[in-house]
Amino acid sequence: MKKKLFKCLSIALVLVTFLVGCGSVTPQESNEDALKVGLVVAGSLGDRSFYDSSNEGLNMAIEKLGIIGKVLECKKDISVYKDQLIQASNISDVVVVMGFEFYDVIQEVAKEFPNKKYIYIDDIIKGVDNIACIDYKENEGSFLAGALAAMKTETGKIGMVGGKDVPVIRNFQIGYEAGAKYINSDIKVETIFAGNFKEPQKGKECALTLYSKGVDIIFQAAGKTGKGVLEAAKDANKLAIGVDVDQRYISPHNIVASMVKAVDLSIFESLEKIQNNGFEAGKVYEYGIKENGVYMSYGSDDMTKLVDDETKAKIDDLSKKIISGEIEVPEVK
Repeated sequence: MKKKLFKCLSIALVLVTFLVGCGSVTPQESNEDALKVGLVVAGSLGDRSFYDSSNEGLNMAIEKLGIIGKVLECKKDISVYKDQLIQASNISDVVVVMGFEFYDVIQEVAKEFPNKKYIYIDDIIKGVDNIACIDYKENEGSFLAGALAAMKTETGKIGMVGGKDVPVIRNFQIGYEAGAKYINSDIKVETIFAGNFKEPQKGKECALTLYSKGVDIIFQAAGKTGKGVLEAAKDANKLAIGVDVDQRYISPHNIVASMVKAVDLSIFESLEKIQNNGFEAGKVYEYGIKENGVYMSYGSDDMTKLVDDETKAKIDDLSKKIISGEIEVPEVK
């Protein structure tokens, strides 16, 4: 009797651990056999971009697949990356890992937990059997953003504010420049790297610098730092292009569109495959335009239209040409 009681208490403790910080309890979350998923983010929620999109994917899986989920935030503190991964591994069947910052530590931790599955978002690791990677073709989506910027600019000068000067952000940059040049070979494209992904004020300073140089539309690929870019667009009465999620709602009179990177969709689809035994550990899953992994979004119908139907049709045509291979978008990853 005591052993049975102890076992029940242990199961309850595991469930309580998972439910802390995960919002309201759904009926599925009381199922001890449900798939348990830990989402570890290098930064923190509330960026209205990359990390929030991952959380939306987790919540979608909680609602539609009945999984149990927990988010562990590292708040860009490198000293806790490994500890948070270990904690997630101890209480999860699957660990979703968000951020290039985990490249080394995830390989170390995954080898310590060979029976757990890891989904590494936004980078590629090969040769570790229990790590599957999701790689986005942000260069393809950024090509569309660059083409749109080139069609919207009145000064012939467009800009981009990136977070850190790292390969994934360079992939945004090279696609953005290629798309702009495809529309207008003489266009001027200026990029500033803010140096981090967590300081909106720094992003605002970078954007205002570009606007002062005659740039009239800026694409931001800078996480929480990018919130400052969007604020600068509003303050300077200029234009901006959002990233990762549809950010038009933040300032619908200044944000013309967003290059969506469907982190939420890719996480949901991956967890669905795991439930259906169709997910291959060790594989790299690619999400480009063809897979609906990157695309342009123009806000809701009740917002002021800043991109006309003719321009949207041209962007759609470019998407089709990228899918068919008629347009080959350069990449740096």
